[in-house]
Amino acid sequence: MRTLTAALALCIVLGGCRGLSPKKEAGPPIDPLPATALAGRGDSFSDREQIAELNRSRDWDGLLRYAQERQRRDPEGSDWGVIAGYAWLRRGDYAKASSSLSQVVRRNPEDVGAWNLLGESQRKAGQPGLAARTLERASAIGRTSYVTFFYLGESYREAQRLDRAIPAYREAVRLEPEFARGWFELGAACVRTGDKEDVSASLERLEKLEPALAGELKKRIAADERP
Repeated sequence: MRTLTAALALCIVLGGCRGLSPKKEAGPPIDPLPATALAGRGDSFSDREQIAELNRSRDWDGLLRYAQERQRRDPEGSDWGVIAGYAWLRRGDYAKASSSLSQVVRRNPEDVGAWNLLGESQRKAGQPGLAARTLERASAIGRTSYVTFFYLGESYREAQRLDRAIPAYREAVRLEPEFARGWFELGAACVRTGDKEDVSASLERLEKLEPALAGELKKRIAADERP
């Protein structure tokens, strides 16, 4: 039920689900993972519809204005700080994203979605060590977010700590077994460390979930095997 609910919420945020007349996305696909933090945000159904539409159309300036306007009406409403931080992240202004999200987690330290976006903003800003520390705090709040552990794995990978990245990726796919990106990054990291058992398991799952990623992982394996 947790996986189904999370998937449905993400579908709504992104503006459509397979089999439910999805709306056409504007432009090339974007990474959907940060949008998991938007699920359920807003004060009303109308708010949530507007957030979903602005996100689907990639109107990051419009989403930021919408969040800031509501922040002025409700300065203590942490949802709007998260949405503003998300918009800053999508715009590539990681310093402003981090500032907005840091204020949210100070007021509401149980908001795992805010912690996830804060860590990702820090990683995108070229601070993987700081991001890893942020996401370790997020993982201590509740060990149910596969996004937390995936971002933690990404941060440790960029910090050249595969010994810590691999357990984080493993936890991400344990929590969300259908998460193809998690299996790919786990497999790719294990190619580098020579852990053939995890590489084989990752490839097997990817061949069922995402054949294109399975093909990419095979290329990594072949490149590693060359003398």
